[in-house]
Amino acid sequence: MDFRLSDDQLTIQAIARDFAQKRIAPVAAELDASGTFPLENIREMGQLGLMGIEVPEEYGGAGLDTVAYALAMIEIGAADTATSTIMSVNNSLYCNGILQHGSEEQKQKYVRAIATGECIGAYALTEPQSGSDASAMHTQATRNADGDWVINGKKSWITSGSVARYIIL
Repeated sequence: MDFRLSDDQLTIQAIARDFAQKRIAPVAAELDASGTFPLENIREMGQLGLMGIEVPEEYGGAGLDTVAYALAMIEIGAADTATSTIMSVNNSLYCNGILQHGSEEQKQKYVRAIATGECIGAYALTEPQSGSDASAMHTQATRNADGDWVINGKKSWITSGSVARYIIL
């Protein structure tokens, strides 16, 4: 078995390292202290392919593998864990669910916007009474008499929730 990194893996690692050191690290402490969301950096990360590393190119992503994703996450996390968490939510929790279970229309609309950095995605799991235990969630979606979906429940601590354009619930 060949354990050498591919050219694509090394390239995304270098892109992530360069961006992390030049754009994230210099402002990380200031953003943490002020509680400011790093929107500009996240958008630039999308343009670099970092917000949809495993997302196929036809949906606006880089079309790379899990090793490439892990390498990029290490580099971004070394500069700022908060930014790497945002990157992680968008790449895995948000995009993967739609890629696995969404329609073609949903993939084009909701994944492309996140993978390219145009929009921010969020994943609403945590609830006051159950934490992040999905099997103990109380939130429910039911259809009303008009056939529309009505969501009832409480969520807490939604990473990127205050700035997200789209949320997986």
